[in-house]
Amino acid sequence: MIDDDARRIRAYRIWESEGRQDGQALAHWYRAGDETAEPAGNMPEYVRYAAGAAPAGSLIIKLYRSSDQIRGYVREVADTDQNDMIFPGEEMEPDAAFQLAESHRRNSTNPLLVELVEGVEWDPSWGRLDY
Repeated sequence: MIDDDARRIRAYRIWESEGRQDGQALAHWYRAGDETAEPAGNMPEYVRYAAGAAPAGSLIIKLYRSSDQIRGYVREVADTDQNDMIFPGEEMEPDAAFQLAESHRRNSTNPLLVELVEGVEWDPSWGRLDY
């Protein structure tokens, strides 16, 4: 049986892994009591994009609203004397944008960056977003 301190830490990690949404404390507490549950699982991790903070070669997944849908595209940050490259040049579903970014990541150690605009809120099903 897991003690209360360990359970509290696990519940906190579950809360973080799901995007820090309010109103789920009791569900997180019960899940944390299950010793077989994995708090973050194999969720992909992303970093929130800050303007001007991405080195050349970084990939940015930009998510925005188009009508009533969330759409996205992927761009690679270029050197200052060049234009950024956009893949594939059209909007797509968020899951497709994440997959495309991962496929173009190559062997880079740079994190995948995410830019949320136009009222888009992070959906924990996409993974974990560090701020």
